[in-house]
Amino acid sequence: MRTSITSQIHLEYRKTGFHWRRRLPQALRAWGEPPSNKKMSLIFPLRSHVIPEAKALALKLTLLSEIAFAGLTERTMAIAPHTMESILTELCRFIIDAAEAAREIAPCRTPEIAAYELACVNAAIDTLRHAIAMRDRQSARGPLQEVAHRLGLILDENDPDWQRLAFRALRVMVEAQEEILSREQGIYGGSTQCRSLPDQPMMQLQRTVKVPAPRPSPLTNPSEYAHQPAVDVTLYERAAPLQTQTCAPIAKGASPAEPDPTPQMPQNAKKGRKINAIAEHYVDLRSKGHSTFKANETLSKDAGKSWEKNSSGNVYSTGRLMALALNDIPLDQVSDSELTAAFNLLQRVPRNYQAATSKLSPQQAADEADTQEQHNAQLTRARMESQGASPGKIEVTILRERIRRLSPNTIYRHMQDFQRICRFAVIQGDLAENIMAEHIWKKTDVDQRTLEAEDTERQTWVGRLDKLFRTPIFQDKLDDIGDPLFWAPLIAVHMGFRSEEILQLNLADIETIGDVPCICLKQGPGQNLKSRAARRIVPIHQNLIDIGFLALVVKRKRDGEERLFPWLQRSASKETFTENFSKKFTRYRKDVECYDPQRDFHSFRTTFNHLLIESRCFDSHRRYIMGHVDRDVGITNYNPDGFSKALLLDDVNAVEIDISMIRSPFENAKPSSVTHLADHRLAMPS
Repeated sequence: MRTSITSQIHLEYRKTGFHWRRRLPQALRAWGEPPSNKKMSLIFPLRSHVIPEAKALALKLTLLSEIAFAGLTERTMAIAPHTMESILTELCRFIIDAAEAAREIAPCRTPEIAAYELACVNAAIDTLRHAIAMRDRQSARGPLQEVAHRLGLILDENDPDWQRLAFRALRVMVEAQEEILSREQGIYGGSTQCRSLPDQPMMQLQRTVKVPAPRPSPLTNPSEYAHQPAVDVTLYERAAPLQTQTCAPIAKGASPAEPDPTPQMPQNAKKGRKINAIAEHYVDLRSKGHSTFKANETLSKDAGKSWEKNSSGNVYSTGRLMALALNDIPLDQVSDSELTAAFNLLQRVPRNYQAATSKLSPQQAADEADTQEQHNAQLTRARMESQGASPGKIEVTILRERIRRLSPNTIYRHMQDFQRICRFAVIQGDLAENIMAEHIWKKTDVDQRTLEAEDTERQTWVGRLDKLFRTPIFQDKLDDIGDPLFWAPLIAVHMGFRSEEILQLNLADIETIGDVPCICLKQGPGQNLKSRAARRIVPIHQNLIDIGFLALVVKRKRDGEERLFPWLQRSASKETFTENFSKKFTRYRKDVECYDPQRDFHSFRTTFNHLLIESRCFDSHRRYIMGHVDRDVGITNYNPDGFSKALLLDDVNAVEIDISMIRSPFENAKPSSVTHLADHRLAMPS
C-alpha cells in the first residue's frame, strides 16, 4: 500500500519508507516499449521515514529529473518557477545563516570593530545596489552557481531565464544584507522577503545547512563585492566550536583593555591540519613500519620499506590531487557536498594530469580538456564534411579523438587511498569520523562504471606479435647485443616473467639444472620479488636459446658483469628498473607505429599465460611457472620437491611463438645445439 504526500508532488509513502515516483513524459515512453495502456514511471526508494528529509530528497530528484528529461528530448527548458524559487530561497538562507553562525561564535568586540564591520555590511549593500542600477549580474553568478551545486543542479547561463534569475538574486542578496545589517545592531523581526520564507527550527536548519568555524566561502568572497564575516555553511556538524571570549569587568579608574579579535580555540581542540600534511604524516609512519598506528604496535621495518617503495607514491599523488580538488582546506572542514563535487570532478580530469607538476588545478585541467575536446570535434567535423565523409565515419573519428579521462579504476584507487588517509586522521584526532564512509564506491559500482566506460582492459599480443617482431629493434643489427629493448619482451612472452623480474636478473640466476637451462627467480642483492610465490625456477624456452640468450650470458660473464642488463639504471622515485624501461618501451612502440594502449609490456605475461592455457598445461604447473599462489594443499603440503624441470620444460616449450622473422644478435653463432654454458663458451665466435 502506498500513500501520496499531498503537500509535495512525486512523493509517496510505503511500508518500507518514502519513495520518489514520477511518470515518464510521453516523448520518452516509447523507449521502454511498455505494454499497452500502461504508463511507465521512475521509482526511487529514499530510505527514510522522516518527512522533512524525504521532502528535501524528493525536491532534488524532481529538479534533476526535469533537467534529464529536457536533455533526453533534445530541447531547451527554461528554469521552472519552483526551481527558481528554491534557488533564491536557498541563497537567502545561505547568506543570512552564514552571517548568523559567524556572529554566534564570534568573540567579544570593541565599538571600533563593531563600527568597522557595520561599514563592511553597508559597503556590500551599496555594491549590490550599484550592480542592480547598472544591471550587472556578475555579482550573482558565483553565489547562484554555488547554491545550484548544493542543490545538485547545473545552471545553464545560456538559458533564457538565467538573466531573470540573476537579477532576482541581486535583489535577494540586498535584502539578505539588510537583514544582516539589522541583526548586527541587535534588531530582529520586521518583514523582508527572506524572513517571509517558511520558518525552519534552528536545530533542523543546522542539520540542513551545517555551519563550521569561519573560513572564506564563494558566497561571501570580499573580492567579488564586499567584505563581510565569511562562513561556509556546510560543515557545522564536524567542526570544532570556537570558544567565545568573555569580557572581564573593568576596575574603577582603569582603561578598558581592547579584546583580542582573534577567535580562541578550546585548549583540548586540535588545530585542523590540511590534507597534504595528514597524507605526508600517514606516508611517513607507514614507511617506518606502522600499520595499525597503535601506541604499542610492533614495527616491521622491512614491511615499511616495501610499502614505501611500492605504495607511497600512490598515496602521495592522492593526497596532492585531493588537496587541489578541495582547495587545500583543512580536512576537518571538508563537507559531504564538497567531497561529492571533488569525485565528480575527477571523472572529468584528463588521464595524463599530474597533480605534482601541473600548473593547472584539477578544475582548470578538466575545463581546458572539455574546451579542447569540443574545439577538436568542431574542426574534425568541418574537415571531414568538406571531404564528403559519411556521418558514421565522422562520428567514430570524433569519438576516437576524445581526450581520455581518469578511468573508474583509477578514481576508485584514489578513493581507497583517501579513505586510508581519513581513517588515519580519525586515529590521530584530526577527524571525528571517517568522512569517506558514505562516498567510496562499492565494488558493484566500480564494475558498473567500468562496464559503461570505454573498454581499456589489457589484451594479449596474440595475432599482433608479427607486427612487433618486424620493427627495427628485432630486424636491424644491434649496437648492443644485450639491448634490453630486444631481450626483455622476448623473455616475457616466452617465460611469463614480470618486467622487474627480467630487468633485475643476475648472471648467477641462470643455471643448468639436470641438463635443463633454467632461470632461478629469487630474492638476492638488489632484487625484490612480488611475493613468496614469485620464487620459482623456470626452464628457458628453446626459442630464446636458438636466438642466442645463452650466448649473451657467456658474453656478460666474459665482460666481468654481474647483471644480465648492467647498463640499466633505477628510477629516482620508485627505485625500480621497470619505471624507466616502461617509458622507453612506450616511446619505441609509438615511434615505430606499433602502439596500442591495451597492449603494454605486461601484456606479454598475459599472452604467455593465455598460451599455457591453450596448450592444456596443468593448472598447478601454470600457477608455478607464472608465480601465482597455489591454494591446493596437495601441491603446497604434499609436493615438497616441486615439479621436475623436464615436465616444466615441456610445458614452457609447448607455447609456440614464431620468431623466424627475428634477426639474432649473434648471426654467426648457432646456440640452439648448445645446452651447457661451458660448451657454449667454446662455441662462441672469437
